[in-house]
Amino acid sequence: MKFPSSEQILFLANIMANKFFFKNNKAIEIKRILIIKLDEIGDMATSTHVFESLKKSYPNAHISVLCKSFVKTMLQYDPYIDELITEKETNYSSYQLIVELRGNWNTLLKSILSKAQIRLSRAEVRFKNKGNQLHEVETNFEIIKPVLDKNILVTKPKLYFSDKENHVVDDFLKVNNINKYAIFHIGARKKLRQWPIDRFALIADFMFQKNISVVFVGTKDDEEEIMKARELMKCQSYSFTSHPDLSVLSALCSKAFFYIGNESGPLHVAACFDVPIIGLYGPGVPNVFYPYSKNAHVLHHVLKCNPCDQIHCVEPNNICINRIEVVDVMNLIESLLV
Repeated sequence: MKFPSSEQILFLANIMANKFFFKNNKAIEIKRILIIKLDEIGDMATSTHVFESLKKSYPNAHISVLCKSFVKTMLQYDPYIDELITEKETNYSSYQLIVELRGNWNTLLKSILSKAQIRLSRAEVRFKNKGNQLHEVETNFEIIKPVLDKNILVTKPKLYFSDKENHVVDDFLKVNNINKYAIFHIGARKKLRQWPIDRFALIADFMFQKNISVVFVGTKDDEEEIMKARELMKCQSYSFTSHPDLSVLSALCSKAFFYIGNESGPLHVAACFDVPIIGLYGPGVPNVFYPYSKNAHVLHHVLKCNPCDQIHCVEPNNICINRIEVVDVMNLIESLLV
C-alpha cells in the first residue's frame, strides 16, 4: 500500500481549509492582499504576472508577497508589489485576501487563524486539472482568476531591474569586450537534470565559431563545474557568478543573444525577456514547466518512465537527458541563426 507523501497531505489540507474556514465573500472591499510564494528562482519567475493582475484589478490595495529571503532581490523592483516579507514578518490578520501559490504547514495554519475573508490556493486548481495540468504560468493565473476584474487576461511573467543593475552588466561587458553573447547555465538542482559538462563545452566552442561569446552564469556552488567546462573548451569564455543580486541576472538575461541551459531557475528568468532559449530537459514533466516564451525551444526525450521522482533512474546507464546529442543542439542553433 502506497501512503500519500507529506506534500500530498498538505495539498489536501489546503483544499479542506478553503472549504471549511473561508467564506470567500467576493463582495467585500479588498484593501490588503497577501501572496504566499515560498519557492525557488524558476517557480517565482513563472508567477510574477499574478502580482500585475491583482494590482490592476485592485489598484488601491496593498500587495504583500511572502517569499524566501534570497528571492527578494529578484522582485525588489516589481512595480506591482508594495511589500516583500518573510515568514517572521507576516501579520496574517491584516489581510482580506490570501493567495497561496505555494506555502507550508505554518502558512496554512496562520491563514486559518487569520481574519481573511477569501483564501485561494493552487491545490484546488491542480486537483481540478489532475491528469491534464496546465502550464505553471497558466495554473498561477487560474488560482487568482475568481477574484480578478473580468477584463484581465493571462499576462506574461515579467522581471524588473534598475539602472544600477544595468550598469553592472554594461561594465562587465565593456571590460571583457563582449558584444553578442550566449548565456550558458550548466547547473541544476538535481543530477538527473544535468546535461554532461563536456557536451556544453563543445556547444560553447561551436558558439564561438559563430562569433558569439559565451557567458556562464550560476552561483558560487556552480563555479567548480563551470571551471571544468571552461577547461575543456578551446575558445575563450567568461564567468558571471560573483553577483548574488538576482536583479543583476535579470539585466544580464535581458541583453543576451541566446540562452542555453538545463531545466533550472535561470532558464525561466531568461524566458521573461523572450531571449531565444534552448532548454535541455531530462526527467521533467513535459509542457508544464517548459519556459513560457515565444522564443523558447526545448529538447526533451520523454520516456515511458516520465514523470519520475528525478532521483531514482530506472535506466541509469542511459538517462533521458543524455539522449540529447550534441548534434541535436548544434542543428537547433543553426536553424535559429538563419
